[in-house]
Amino acid sequence: MNAVFSELSARRNDDLSAAIEEAAERCRESGSVGDLIRLRDLRLKAGAELAALPDTSWDNEPEEPMEDLFPDVRDGIPEVDLRELGSASLRSAMCHHGALIVRNMLSLRQAHEYRVAIDRVIEAAKAYQKTVEEDAEDVRPTAMKADYLPFRDSESGVKRRNHSFVASSGSIETLLSPRFSLSLFDSFERLGLRRLLQDYFRDEPCVSFQKCVLRRAEPLKAPAEWHQDGAFMDRDIKSLNLWIALSECGGGTDSPGMDLVPQRLDEVLEPGTNGAIFNWSISGATVAERFPGLEPARPFFGPGDAIFFDHLNLHATSSDAAFTQPRYAIENWFFAKGRAATNQFPAVW
Repeated sequence: MNAVFSELSARRNDDLSAAIEEAAERCRESGSVGDLIRLRDLRLKAGAELAALPDTSWDNEPEEPMEDLFPDVRDGIPEVDLRELGSASLRSAMCHHGALIVRNMLSLRQAHEYRVAIDRVIEAAKAYQKTVEEDAEDVRPTAMKADYLPFRDSESGVKRRNHSFVASSGSIETLLSPRFSLSLFDSFERLGLRRLLQDYFRDEPCVSFQKCVLRRAEPLKAPAEWHQDGAFMDRDIKSLNLWIALSECGGGTDSPGMDLVPQRLDEVLEPGTNGAIFNWSISGATVAERFPGLEPARPFFGPGDAIFFDHLNLHATSSDAAFTQPRYAIENWFFAKGRAATNQFPAVW
């Protein structure tokens, strides 16, 4: 088996996507933890070599102005059901409103299964951290290693993280879980997400290692800072984030969701000013001054509901005394292969 994966890893750069699909199919057939880990590593290796690949975009002409398919939406976020989601509705919502909510992106059953899986991933990460703290050999059960395993070497270009912080914060990069990442990407294929992203980007999609994240987030003790993800990504990129709630959260619930400025922005606002806490964040005072009279949107999300937005969207994690329960979610940042944020370690999906 090792020889097969060594051969796959050695293929020419322009054949990496095919190699990844073959490796994924082998994982589905074998269920082997070793195969899962090698597939995960191959995705990152391919991502590190994106810069050497030919330009994969097929349409570099300026995009035509898009009709607003949601003209009745004012100071809110447009919504569609999964059955209504298509490239036209996505492009229109992003162009005119800066985001699109998709109801029933995942079934209630799948959302529940992913919540259970996230609990397993976090427990596996904590067990790994214990071996690090004790400077001991990693003798966790094989199943735990499938749920969480950092990179063993530097071939992927991804630096090791402070695992204690990652586990305790309830936020773990999806690709650190070989089992979960395969299941999630397979779900994306069944949903037709690859074709949707191809149409949106006019290019092949890839994912971000650092910003594809599993979350089990406790309510905030203090208000979160507003931010645009473009403040800490490369500027000349094409991105789209798919944030999926796995538990009920947001407006009218006891679990924190997300607050958003319901407008399309075409630039990254200057961060770190006007009382902002971080050099990448936007203060509430700046939001009030820049958007006078605008009430930020705080949508309700049921398990399996999702929202699309990009690196220009201004948003913050909701905070309120009414929020007392944790929120489960999956965050998935996608890039056009030809215009990926290289400082976010792109991975070939």
